[in-house]
Amino acid sequence: MKIQAPRVLLQGDPGSGKTYSLSTIIQAGLELFVLVTEPGGVESLIDSMKDRDLPMEKLHWSVVPPASPGFKALENMALTVKAMSFKDIADIKQGVGKPEMVALERLLKQIQNFHDERTGRDYGDVTEWGDDRAFAFDSLSGLNLISMAHTVGYKPSPHQGEWGIAMNMEEQLLNKLSSDCRCLFVLTAHVDRDFDTVLGTSRLAPAALGSKLGPRIPRFFSEVILARRDATSFTWSTADSQIALKNRALPVSSKLDPSFVPIINVYRDRKSSIAIAAE
Repeated sequence: MKIQAPRVLLQGDPGSGKTYSLSTIIQAGLELFVLVTEPGGVESLIDSMKDRDLPMEKLHWSVVPPASPGFKALENMALTVKAMSFKDIADIKQGVGKPEMVALERLLKQIQNFHDERTGRDYGDVTEWGDDRAFAFDSLSGLNLISMAHTVGYKPSPHQGEWGIAMNMEEQLLNKLSSDCRCLFVLTAHVDRDFDTVLGTSRLAPAALGSKLGPRIPRFFSEVILARRDATSFTWSTADSQIALKNRALPVSSKLDPSFVPIINVYRDRKSSIAIAAE
């Protein structure tokens, strides 16, 4: 019998140490592969490796940034907004500049055959790796921009159906990775406040495309953690009433060390227990 490696959703505000903490996966003895969609993500990874004195050969990364419109595209968008009413803009049927939106195809190709920019080597399909490796997607915010751009291009006002299409693509990709990855899978995400207009209350949720998708994302993961920064100290929490959290390896606490080591150690203990029972 085999058990699935942990799936970890690490969420928090910008600057809460999410990317920086990824190098603790290497501290636990795994090889780390990071798909970076965030500005400065690679720098943060390198800094954390140096600060922890970890072997750089265990770290691999690939950068797939969201599409950035050229000045001509921005100028056309500005002219469209100036010349048309909101209703006319909303009635535009086709995406604007969609042929230029190639980031999603690049991202999917990287997942199917991870190309390490540090070494120039290809490592194959991330869903086929063993549990001696970890795949980290940094972050959901970049995927939001990539999915929407793929759907509407530079269209100034996407309609509800287009939002739904982009949300579905994002959800299906996360479902694929969480279901099929045999290695440790980590997704980093920022958080948004989700308002319940019926109850008049609000809670934090992963910053996904649309308020309906964010609260559904934690179900894909075995550990759902909130990263926090208090002045110069960084902590993780699995105990906060303002956001849906989940723990199957970590204890319930609001003052956890920001480290993946305990999660990986619990997984190894479970594997060992199964192996002993099978003898």
